[in-house]
Amino acid sequence: MKKKIDQLIINVRRCRGCRSCQLACSFEKTHVFNPAKSAIRLDRDAETGHTAPVILPLECDFCNGDPACLKACTYEAISQKPEGEEYKVLVCL
Repeated sequence: MKKKIDQLIINVRRCRGCRSCQLACSFEKTHVFNPAKSAIRLDRDAETGHTAPVILPLECDFCNGDPACLKACTYEAISQKPEGEEYKVLVCL
């Protein structure tokens, strides 16, 4: 049985601002590709100056343990476990 994901980790240096995570999230939630309907916002990280996804905890349910944003991120900016030291845990349940 596949383990359900209960946290997402953002590597702000890998994010390219492509918005694939937002589109995947909105489609999973509403069946419409619309970043405004996503639980993810792109914002500038104060420490690095990079644009990075910010996951809104009250709106995110990790797609019932199989996050669409994780699968959609081709740059591997969203992961389920930390790699190295340049990451932030942005959502935990």
